[in-house]
Amino acid sequence: MAERAPLIYNPSANQIQESSLTDEVSVGILTAVVFSNLKVVSSPLGLANSSFNYLMAGPVSLSGVGTITVGAGVSFVIV
Repeated sequence: MAERAPLIYNPSANQIQESSLTDEVSVGILTAVVFSNLKVVSSPLGLANSSFNYLMAGPVSLSGVGTITVGAGVSFVIV
């Protein structure tokens, strides 16, 4: 099954759309049975929004041009 991005409402287009995999989605308190993330980062990933902390479940590896850039004032943890 292909990875799917979360659905968001786009008020300028008046549509429900999939968010870009590079977009940040703020969901507040979230309860779920399972969370997931990519095991291999194969394209550049920028974590620059200092209003957020970032978390991934590991192991996580980099491949090809995959990089993870962590911005100033940002926390990023792999557990």
